[in-house]
This record gives sequence, structure tokens and C-alpha cells, in this order.
Amino acid sequence: MAKRKKESARRRHSDSVPASASLELAGKGSLCIIGGREDKEGDRRILEAVVARARGGRIVVATVASGVPEELWETYSKVFDDLGASDVARLDVPERGGAFGQDALEMLKTARGVFFTGGDQVRITSNIGGTPVCDAIRDVFGRGGVVAGTSAGASAMSETMLIAGEDQQSVRIRQSLHMAPGLALLPGVIIDQHFAERGRMGRLVGAVAQNPRLLGIGIDENTAIIAQGDSFEVMGDGAVYVVDALGESYTNISEADPEEIMAVFDLRLHILSPGSTFDLKTRRPSRPPNGDSQPNRPGRSTGSVRGNGSNNGNRGHARR
Repeated sequence: MAKRKKESARRRHSDSVPASASLELAGKGSLCIIGGREDKEGDRRILEAVVARARGGRIVVATVASGVPEELWETYSKVFDDLGASDVARLDVPERGGAFGQDALEMLKTARGVFFTGGDQVRITSNIGGTPVCDAIRDVFGRGGVVAGTSAGASAMSETMLIAGEDQQSVRIRQSLHMAPGLALLPGVIIDQHFAERGRMGRLVGAVAQNPRLLGIGIDENTAIIAQGDSFEVMGDGAVYVVDALGESYTNISEADPEEIMAVFDLRLHILSPGSTFDLKTRRPSRPPNGDSQPNRPGRSTGSVRGNGSNNGNRGHARR
């Protein structure tokens, strides 16, 4: 009897969602958060979804994160043109001072979409965080536009960015998981990308174990979440992993020997396939309609992505 009561209490603790942990987007628009290496040559469904959500308006390609901005501008401007975007402009802010310039603000004033390329997410936050350009991007989102980002551009959208940590191994207490504030377009989460391909489950678990209020979201390559209001939907070729430590009952992070492997009890892990949705208020997933794992077909604004994934220009960057 005592064992059943204890188990029942643990389940109630895990299932309850305090108001402070309920998440919701701060704007009226949508976010397209991509795990990197999205298809640029085949069906290009993820990038097509970005164009559809811009609704015929200007898309601003922000190459702020990249060390090869000219190369990425050439790639994405061509793709968006091919997909029918009526107006594609470039935002490059190599130094923070450029984020106070009038030209950049005028460009964003009438934009319906902003797309952050890959590279180094710290370049994004250090160059535009807290500047008029950052406020203008929030305005695009606030008035119903789309803000998208791939790889490093995806990580920058979260409240907290995971900027460094070991891939493909269990986390030891001594290991340093470097985190920094993001743009917080999607508050209350920490996003990791290239997820299954680079074996990043350990470092995402380590990150949320240190702050259980944050919801960990790991996104595979050529896969995206489309977030709007208080939920998101998965599209693409891969999976999205949601790590919820709100009901965590024990971790040894603050008490164990630095050489020990990290322990965390009572985590929740959700693995979402394309078409699955996730409610950010209740922190609960829902399966695709009618059990269809690929519900988004041609002609709709979101869709499954097929074809090859191409490199999104992150060569030589430590943070991705």
C-alpha cells in the first residue's frame, strides 16, 4: 500500500505543470526551427514552408552567424527565389554597430519573414541581441510573420542556448556544458540540432538536468518544428526529441565526484515523428491525425521533406 501511494505521488508530481513552467510564444506569427542540413535541392518542403508563411512578403536572410556569409547568401537567395519568394533581402551584421543602422531597420520594417542561417549562434546574440535590429525581428514575429533558423540559427531562438558540449558520450559531472542566453523567441526551452546524427542526447539531458524548468528540444537534420501559439508540429525526414525534467526526482550533479557519470531520475522523453504535435502549455505530445506519420502533403504549407540534405555552410564552426 505504501509503495502504491509513493508511486501515485510521484506520478502526480511528474504530471502537474506549474503555471511558471507553461510555455507560449510571445508573438502572433510562427517559428520554423530547423535541425540543420535541410533539403535545398529536392522537394525543399521545409524552406517552402518558410516561403508560404511569409505570405508573399519580403524574406530577409540573416547571415549573421556565418563565417562564410557570401556563400550562404548566394545559396539561400537562389532557393527562396526558386520557391517563389517575391522579395529576398540580405541582413549581415559582422559587427554589433551595424545592428543600430537605419538601413537594416528599413529593410526589416516591411519584412514578412526572417531566416537565420547556420554558423555560430554566439555571433547572433553578441551582434544583434538587445539592439534595434533584434527588436525589429521581434516586430516581424509580433505582427504575424515567420522567423526561421537552421542549425546555429535554430539554437539562437531558444531562451537558453547550448553552445558547447561533448557529443556521442555520457555526461560526466566534470564536463562543462556551456550555455548562454538566446533570443528567447521560444521561451522556456533549450534547443539542440543535428541531434541524432551527432549523438547529442547526453548533452541535452545534462543541460535540462541543470535547469529542470527548461524543456529540452533536440531536432534531427532535415527536420523542423513549426511553432505557433502554444504548440508546435514536426515536419521533415527525422525525429524531434523532447526532454522534460520538470518531474525530476534526483540528480547527482551537485553532489557527486567530478569523474562520476551524471545520474538523473524520472525524466520524461518524448520522441515525435513528422506530423506529431506538442502542446507547450501542458507539455504533452499528440500523435499525427488518423495515425498518419506524414500528414503534410504537397499543396499544404507544411510537409514532409524528401530528398538529399545538403550542408548549410557551417564548415569550421565549433558551435552548431
